Amino acid sequence: MTREEIFETVQSLAAEKDLYAASEFVLGLADELDVVKVFENLLLDCYWKAKSTERVIHFANTGIHYCLFKACACEGIDAAAAREFRFAAKRMATNAASFTWIGWDEPGVEISPEQMRHGTAFARYSVRQLHELDPTEAQLAFTYWYLGVHLMAQASYAEALSVFGSARDASASDGGNPDQQTMLEGYIGLTKILSGDNETGESEFDTAVAALDSRDNEDAAFYAKQLADVRTFFENRLEKS
Repeated sequence: MTREEIFETVQSLAAEKDLYAASEFVLGLADELDVVKVFENLLLDCYWKAKSTERVIHFANTGIHYCLFKACACEGIDAAAAREFRFAAKRMATNAASFTWIGWDEPGVEISPEQMRHGTAFARYSVRQLHELDPTEAQLAFTYWYLGVHLMAQASYAEALSVFGSARDASASDGGNPDQQTMLEGYIGLTKILSGDNETGESEFDTAVAALDSRDNEDAAFYAKQLADVRTFFENRLEKS
């Protein structure tokens, strides 16, 4: 079956029966297709095509459990395969964390407070699992960032600052991407602004954005715009609360 055929079948089963029937169908593909890849594609398609946070969370949970089950089955037999299954579980968790973060403000996607909490749990698991897989500093920085933005969205500002600091340190420790480091400094400033520490936060945020704006590359421009858009979103959200 093609990716599109699988997606359409899953949508039909979820609508006509329930999400468990859809999961049973995917798990039944084990002898025919790479089920891990099917679950990874479903997360993308349920977000970008179906715009369904509920289905993203369901298939992320099912896919992660499948990967961890397969990893356990490989222990003591094929350590490399066990590691790959755990990395796949981590990837699904990171994607699910991304797709349940309100800061993207993606048109057509609704994320409830309960679904936000699921996203934070995905982000926490992603960090914990990655630490057990001998990660690179770049991988750590990227994964910490997702946890940081979820904590910021939940108004857990003190922990968010700590996590963003860990992300920045990881990014800097091996001479990582300077644009990414500056972006992380911007998120530290934004978190302080949202927490009420306006003077320090404004200074750090403005310094980061100005530094990014001064650099002539696509990554810096992307990060500068992202910081500005995310700040606008969360400040508007605070005004409405």
